[in-house]
Amino acid sequence: MTVHPFNVDECDGEDMAFDAFVCCAGEDDQVARTIVDFLEQGEHGRVGYKVCYHERDFLPGSMILDNIQSAIEHSKRVICLMSNEFLRSGMCMLEFHTASNLNITRRTHRLIVIKWPDLDLDEDTDEDNIRDRNSVKLFLSRYTYVEYESDGWWQQVLYAMPINRLAPETL
Repeated sequence: MTVHPFNVDECDGEDMAFDAFVCCAGEDDQVARTIVDFLEQGEHGRVGYKVCYHERDFLPGSMILDNIQSAIEHSKRVICLMSNEFLRSGMCMLEFHTASNLNITRRTHRLIVIKWPDLDLDEDTDEDNIRDRNSVKLFLSRYTYVEYESDGWWQQVLYAMPINRLAPETL
């Protein structure tokens, strides 16, 4: 039997609809879908997590910004797939900043960054992009992140996930 290192649901009493919200750039969709499937299916007969993924779970007809805000506020974790494409996407950076700011206001650490090995934080010369890249650099210098495809990276993601209390029970 595996025991979660934090055998407490730190989100207990909060209005949470999801265990995690996965955000990625369009170019990283296949990796994101693999992560979502892995988290939802669980392993070794365990119940999977309840995951929010934009293509499947955002409400049609709603403003995209409202969907993003709701997904971040009502998810126990936000998983950002931090690639160069992610850095170039204004929408992805909005998701990152929203999740990062929520960490600060809630005084929690619920943002999981999965960093691509080829991430280039010094590539851009556009002032807005430089600001975004500097905020990512600051985050990566202060918080633990997962290096995509490094040894044991799946286990690191699972370790950072919350106690699984939202997933439906299996029969």
